[in-house]
Amino acid sequence: MKIELSKNSFDFIVEDPDDLYLLYLLIEPGDLIYGWTVREFRTRKHEKGERKKIYIGLKVEILEYHAFRNSLRIRGTIIEAPEWFDGIIGSYHTIEIVRGLRYKVIKKEGTNINLVNTLLQLFGQSSIKVLLVSLSEDEVAFAIIRKFGIDILSTMSNKYLTGKSMYKSESRSEQLVKFVKDICKQIQRYVNQEQVNSIIFIGPSYVLTQVRNVISEELNSVSKELRFIETFEGGLAGIYEFQNSKINVIKELSNLHALTLVEEIFNRLSLGKSNVAIGFEEVEHALNQGAVEYLLILDELYKELGDKVREIVNKVIETGAKLVIIPIYTNAGDKLKGIGGIAALLRYEIEECS
Repeated sequence: MKIELSKNSFDFIVEDPDDLYLLYLLIEPGDLIYGWTVREFRTRKHEKGERKKIYIGLKVEILEYHAFRNSLRIRGTIIEAPEWFDGIIGSYHTIEIVRGLRYKVIKKEGTNINLVNTLLQLFGQSSIKVLLVSLSEDEVAFAIIRKFGIDILSTMSNKYLTGKSMYKSESRSEQLVKFVKDICKQIQRYVNQEQVNSIIFIGPSYVLTQVRNVISEELNSVSKELRFIETFEGGLAGIYEFQNSKINVIKELSNLHALTLVEEIFNRLSLGKSNVAIGFEEVEHALNQGAVEYLLILDELYKELGDKVREIVNKVIETGAKLVIIPIYTNAGDKLKGIGGIAALLRYEIEECS
């Protein structure tokens, strides 16, 4: 998402469907939103109207985010409209956010830059980073998958292939194994350099079958999830194929990460540990002691409790804790709702709040 922040407002252009969820968290009832929309225009009261594209200002009352339809609809009262459109001021309208169009939001209480930047980081390029390794017999390409795209890091050719005189006596399988061992050394460097969350290997089935065990053995000490996904091509061509295949790796990994954290909360509760906090009172107590490692909050709670949640989020920023906002429609969200919608994993055990 392209976003420009100022003291009391921000302008944005949606570039990706996941941007809509971030906007759902940023925009609140009472804010003003300006942008292009379509509304029926009638020259006479009872005749069928013509749909006109107009630029309006809307005072926000209700936001409707639909994850499975990739839709964000903002309902409210029209406060500004073209002069020729009589009788529209004060009436209700719904703006559906459209990809590629520019909108402006004026915040009712000014823009909390720290909060916006935290949410941008949470849902932006730094929240999930995956190292993508695209293999063929003669080439490998390395890339980083981020929320909004894939960045190519480098490519490397198989120097062990038949034709290089010193390796002529080796089979292609042996050459491929040597190549993969070199690849794993480069992967270890990228893991440390890029701080990736996961590693995905792609390539033709016959290549992945030959190298899977070698990779697992060579990267045993890396402690990252390894995934293998078949593609028709390897190397650079494989990355472009993967990019166009609409495999939603980021969303899947984000949901898996959230579920893992929620399950850890239940695990600690079952063991009677004190390094977990449940509910607003316990979470605030843990934040005040700087003990929170992960704060988990349900998105609907985040939206409903406004100022109280923002106070907590500001404390998260101050203490260096990690904020995880969990959508209600996920398995993790369903489980978190069962314990009140807010919880924290703590760095160490603390005394219960009195």
